[in-house]
Order: sequence, then structure tokens, then C-alpha cells
Amino acid sequence: MSGKTVYLPRTIVEQIIAHAREGKPEEVCGLVAEDESGHPVAIFRVPNIATNKIITYHMDPHAQLKAFREMEARGWQLHGIYHSHPATQAYPSETDRGLAFDPFDNQPLYPDTIYYIVSLANDAKPVLRGFLLPDPETVEEVRIVVEA
Repeated sequence: MSGKTVYLPRTIVEQIIAHAREGKPEEVCGLVAEDESGHPVAIFRVPNIATNKIITYHMDPHAQLKAFREMEARGWQLHGIYHSHPATQAYPSETDRGLAFDPFDNQPLYPDTIYYIVSLANDAKPVLRGFLLPDPETVEEVRIVVEA
């Protein structure tokens, strides 16, 4: 555990889980926006354009840019990136960790961003976990408190 706690509104948790269920057996992905105070306020679904969506995700760059522009227009910023693991645990795979860093210099693409993973391995009991990935070798779990 990183020692960091994040407070997620129940509606955001439910939206991420619903998106994951709609996409199963493929992985889904999206962005979580936060307001000026750092409080998560919305998700943006981003199409997964990976060649093999069953085992990985690749965000559509046009949809991702559109989401960033909408965040900026509302005075929001990036809080987190989410994706699903339809059949495996909610923990960053080696591929997931690789996607978080620039392939040329191993610098984080989105420093201090929380990477959320929702597991549907047990569809009746989805699991949402959050992680910080400060460097390619380190995975720090953040504590998630779901707000009513």
C-alpha cells in the first residue's frame, strides 16, 4: 500500500463496473476526471482499439484527446485511467505497467495518475483496485473509499 487514500463517489465506481460488464469478455478502458479540489467527478469511456481486446487495451487516441479537451473546458484534470480485467485479478500486468511509461526513456506518461483496474473474474463480486506506478518496477496500491 502506498499510504494514499482516494475517495471515489459510488456513482463513478458503478459506472466503471457497468462499462466493464458491457464490454466483457473484452477489456474496456477510460479516464476519470477530477475537479479543481482533486475530487473525482466523471468518467470518460474511451474505445479500446487494441488488436486483441481480450488480453489488453489501447485507448483510441482521437477519443482520448476529445475527453482531455472536454475536461479542460470544464476546468477538470486527469485523475485516473481505468481498464478492466474480465477474467483475471485486479492487479497491473506486465503489459499494463509497460503502457504507463514512455518506451524511449521509461518516464511515466501520466505521473501521479491512479491506474484503476476492475476485475470481473467473479462477475457477481467485481473488484475495483487503484494503483500508482511511479517507475516500471514499482506497483503501489492506493486505498479506495467508496462514498455514498
